Amino acid sequence: MCCTGFAAWPGSYRGNPLVSRGRAVYYSRDGPVCVLENSVADASNVYELIELAKKHPLKWFVPDIVLEDAVHVLHGSEESFKTMLTLQLHEALALGTRFLGRKVNARYMTGFAQLEMKPRQFGHRLAKFFVNTMPEIKVMPETLREHMLGLKTPKERIGLIGDWATSEDLQFLSIDSSSKLFPAGYSPNEQDCASDVFNQLQRLPTTWILSHDRKPWKEVQVGNDEIVGSGRFKQDPDIVHQMVRRDARAPSVEFHWGKMRAGEKPEPLSLFFDRIDYRLYPFHPYLHLLEQKAMSGISIITEAEARFGWKERRAREYLKSLQELIAEDGKLICTQSFRGHAKVFEINKHAKIFTPLATPRELMQPCSKDRGIYKGASLLEAAQD
Repeated sequence: MCCTGFAAWPGSYRGNPLVSRGRAVYYSRDGPVCVLENSVADASNVYELIELAKKHPLKWFVPDIVLEDAVHVLHGSEESFKTMLTLQLHEALALGTRFLGRKVNARYMTGFAQLEMKPRQFGHRLAKFFVNTMPEIKVMPETLREHMLGLKTPKERIGLIGDWATSEDLQFLSIDSSSKLFPAGYSPNEQDCASDVFNQLQRLPTTWILSHDRKPWKEVQVGNDEIVGSGRFKQDPDIVHQMVRRDARAPSVEFHWGKMRAGEKPEPLSLFFDRIDYRLYPFHPYLHLLEQKAMSGISIITEAEARFGWKERRAREYLKSLQELIAEDGKLICTQSFRGHAKVFEINKHAKIFTPLATPRELMQPCSKDRGIYKGASLLEAAQD
């Protein structure tokens, strides 16, 4: 005899169920009447939780960055490339490539709830990011966005986002930004309001939320205390990351691991923004150029000005550091040779490095139109129209 819950069974039950080999057995006065397979919601003691943990080990979408079913917060000051990095994360998850040098474990269905920018503004940014081709990434429709912004409570707003995520079978969802989850009368600075929002976010799939930092008095500060809002913004999420851009004129930013309930907390990672590729690269800014072809020093310096805005002096400083890069096996990452009078740089094919550095083109998918609806590219197409 089997049941799906206590209410289906009359009579009284004594104490907690006895657990045997991952099953919960419930008893009445006449003996065992119900056997339930354990689930996360059924765990009621230490033994059950340990057994469940063994059956359902933690799964990283991206090692030490994105954890399955966790609530993540990415915070930083204005123009610190938070949205840019999030787009790259969607791309890597959808294609199963790499993100910040780490291998994505599979391909995932992802969706972006852009709540701050209107469709045409966001669409133009997407058009720069996805040139001609793009992976299948869902975008929250403008009609839903407008309806959500008219709802009066955080529960209603997050509930609508959750319904959309469920309808699209999303495994990963990003929200830009957390401030739009708080309607008028609900302040993110109030602890009870912020706590309620994070309670509701637990109902969503793996979630990545963008938040703003307080404006610094003198220089950019590092730490989760900088997030605008209550202290719940650093206490309630499972994982908190920070983008630190120390010089708003420089094409570089640091990625910091701020809080980790699982995994390891590595050292901060420097990222370089290539304004032609419209991507952030987590390694020396010239490596992705050399991956495509060998280049002379003069050609690299010319590219550096176009891509990073560096004048010759700064470009040569990075060229010098390129010659000092060492791979895991101790070999130089780049080799040098002469072709005529020109010094030529290329990636050492015998060095052990994390290749490919860039996203393989064959993994990209063209935009497609199905019954009048642009699949995964609606905002990009709207911008082009």
